[in-house]
Amino acid sequence: MELDLGRNNITGAIPDNFPPTCVLSYLDLNRNSLQGRIPKSLQSCELLEFMNVGDNIIYDTFPCMLPSTLRVLVLQSNKFHGEVRCRTNWPDLQIVDISSNNFSGSLESINFSSWTAMTQLRHESSSFYTSGVILTVKGLRRELGDIWSDFGTIDFSSNNFRGRIPNAIGDLITLRHLNFSHNAFNGTIPTSFGQLSKLESLDLSRNQVSGVISPELGGLTFLSFLNLSYNKLVGQIPNGPQLRTFTADSFKGNPGLCGFNDSISCSRRDHNNSSPGEVENGEEKREIEWTFVFAALGYVVGLGIIVWLLLFCRSFRVKYFGKIEEVVEDILVARDRRRARNRARTQ
Repeated sequence: MELDLGRNNITGAIPDNFPPTCVLSYLDLNRNSLQGRIPKSLQSCELLEFMNVGDNIIYDTFPCMLPSTLRVLVLQSNKFHGEVRCRTNWPDLQIVDISSNNFSGSLESINFSSWTAMTQLRHESSSFYTSGVILTVKGLRRELGDIWSDFGTIDFSSNNFRGRIPNAIGDLITLRHLNFSHNAFNGTIPTSFGQLSKLESLDLSRNQVSGVISPELGGLTFLSFLNLSYNKLVGQIPNGPQLRTFTADSFKGNPGLCGFNDSISCSRRDHNNSSPGEVENGEEKREIEWTFVFAALGYVVGLGIIVWLLLFCRSFRVKYFGKIEEVVEDILVARDRRRARNRARTQ
């Protein structure tokens, strides 16, 4: 059974009167003005595969009571809040969009590995819905048509999630689109992302992700959209062939990054990242080195002029050696006078 009431002007709350024998498999209530909470009675709909309540004004916590048969869950652009802590597993889940809400906490409580529909590659792919799901794909809002069985997308953007990005995300090998932007994630980019061989877009912008960019990202040959801007990434951008296709906008806002897509070379970046004391000491050393250079240069030039005058200027040569003879004579006369005074004292 399908219920599609999306894109209307429905107000009020969703009635909490789904029957115990509910056979609903498709529920679309997106783009209305619905308020209140997600009905607890939806847990009776044990065949529910598709639920879209995006773009409403629903104020609730994460609906953990939803049945394990879910394949598509869209909660985006509401007022959902709190941590995502559920004991229920959704092994068939393929599309999860909970963006633009007020969810918080870390993702450690989510068992991503239990989303087995995204952990297994299928030899044959088939579509299971022709739906009007609107997702943010590669930075643009677009409406999906058929949803294929080997298609996976996760959008947790524009919430208040924090903590590290779980390594278990790398187990979701059918992921096509992953968006964790505009949160407060920290830690490093998991190396397990290198396993996401079908990934087409990755957005981790506007977080506090640190460390180096994993070289494994350079091996994702289907990746056509990448946004790592405004984080705390450092080091050289990997030289993977796919990463060469992105512009500097994909990496801006990371002062510690450098590489082939950055206008500042890594050697120059290393200099710019030096502390003020290191820079000052370096400048002082260079000043001292130039002092020695100029002193040596002056000595060589002066000596060269004297040698040139002695060789090629006769009048200078006569005066020069005459002056030397006078100095030597004065030295000898002074020595003789001292000797004479010493003899006179001893007598």
